[in-house]
Amino acid sequence: MPFSVVDTRGFTNNFLFNDFLVETAPVKSGLFHDPSTGAPIAFADPAAVVAGVSITTGIPATLTPLRFAFPGEAGSRNAFRGQGFFGIDASLAKSWKVTERINLKFAWDVFNITNSVRFDTNSIDTGSDDGGFGLYSGTLTTPRVQQFSLRLTF
Repeated sequence: MPFSVVDTRGFTNNFLFNDFLVETAPVKSGLFHDPSTGAPIAFADPAAVVAGVSITTGIPATLTPLRFAFPGEAGSRNAFRGQGFFGIDASLAKSWKVTERINLKFAWDVFNITNSVRFDTNSIDTGSDDGGFGLYSGTLTTPRVQQFSLRLTF
């Protein structure tokens, strides 16, 4: 699923909305983990991606792969990709004929069998001005859910 990075500290084109940052070099996005907290993040080193100096690598601002948009420039929209959606659901059912007009059905439904976690790109902190840049805060999938049902038809 695509997402964009927003310039929240540079120049804005119409003084009402923030611009997207401009990609000047390839940036690897996906699912990474913050080495200090273990939290899921969208970039391997978020500080090295946005305009500024990386804390871990010390790369100067002129060499970062994203820069602020110049006046009149729109920036790169949906330039990055996060995780896609993945989920497997299954159901197992058995029916019995109790009498000629009465049926009984038992069903077992399982949602998200593998209990996979996929993070939502809409929950990424895409603002370039705070310490939480690139941090995921929500998921697309729900935890595994099972339900049993018994249906009597007459």
